[in-house]
Amino acid sequence: MRVAYICADAGIPVFGCKGASVHIQEVLRALIKKGAEIVLFASRIDSPPPQDLRGIQLCSLPQAKSKSADRAEAALEANQQLVQALEDNGPFDLVYERYSLWSHAGLDFASRQGWKTVLEVNAPLIEEQRNYRELVDEEQATFVLRCLLDSAAAVVAVSPGVKDYLASFYRSAERVHVIANGVDPARFALPEFRHQADIDESPVVIGFLGTLKPWHGLTTLVDAFRLLHAQRPNTQLLIVGEGPQRATLTEALHRFGLSESVIFSGGVNPAEVPGWLAKMDIAVAPYPALAGFYFSPLKIYEYMAASLPVVTTRVGHLAGVVNEGQTGLLVEPDNSAALCEAIRHLVDNPLLRQQLGSAGRINVTMQHSWDAVTEQILRIADLRLADREP
Repeated sequence: MRVAYICADAGIPVFGCKGASVHIQEVLRALIKKGAEIVLFASRIDSPPPQDLRGIQLCSLPQAKSKSADRAEAALEANQQLVQALEDNGPFDLVYERYSLWSHAGLDFASRQGWKTVLEVNAPLIEEQRNYRELVDEEQATFVLRCLLDSAAAVVAVSPGVKDYLASFYRSAERVHVIANGVDPARFALPEFRHQADIDESPVVIGFLGTLKPWHGLTTLVDAFRLLHAQRPNTQLLIVGEGPQRATLTEALHRFGLSESVIFSGGVNPAEVPGWLAKMDIAVAPYPALAGFYFSPLKIYEYMAASLPVVTTRVGHLAGVVNEGQTGLLVEPDNSAALCEAIRHLVDNPLLRQQLGSAGRINVTMQHSWDAVTEQILRIADLRLADREP
């Protein structure tokens, strides 16, 4: 079974450390386990693939230029090169494309060849580009999305928010399937829970994993930690990841006199994430109130796979991801006092931390493994790939 995986997004290094990069790598792994022969078409390869993905055939698409308008123009021009690359490397049983702003001709070509086509949409990219970057040609971007939706036999939306967004471009709701992100539980070792004496002596570590960007709610987390540390001095904050808010967060922690109680890991390779999560006792995803919340947070599934109790906010569909009182705790967004109270409750109740963490691990193992995600994708594409023998 031959699969073409397309990622024409110049902002995603397919073998990098970003959440999008991890998503791509894990889907590729799950397809390989199903016996697929994969050709990966990507604008940014950057670094060599991990050892277990080195059997994938790589096909580089043209790199984008520096200025926004130039990037858009270059990406649109790359459509014909993508078509030629698909034709040269085909035929394929499945062409699977991760939605990017300017790539559309690949799925159209695949559809006309009679190959099965699936479009994966992870975010409302037109809105993101308009709000956070520079959208140089909204009319053309809208045209691209409509072309992709017309060419795809099935569409995968990673959250209900993404599906709702697509409704304004695409009326065939039955062809849009919500399939959330997943996790590989085998990457995360079961923890050795500490004895009470060790718990009393060791600091309780509150952790965050992700890119340090405004829509992750880190300023609220830092303020909640300020309140918590005043009440429970035997606590530490561990922030795993890098991003543009690093300086702002560092300055705030210095102003609060908390610099010695916080660790910043900096950017980490995906292979290092389980080790960092193993250092945490409580894991936080403090998303702010965002209109049209559409994230399908990898971090929450990884937290649960690592048997960590999760504290997150009641935004979007997250109340359906974290089961209140069973796999974690939910608080109102942008409320540092409420976040502090929830974390403090877990700091004071190590047995509850273990119970929530264990239940979360069971939940993601049963329902949110990458194998299960990929099986759903293949089912909606009407494909069946046999698992390889171990």
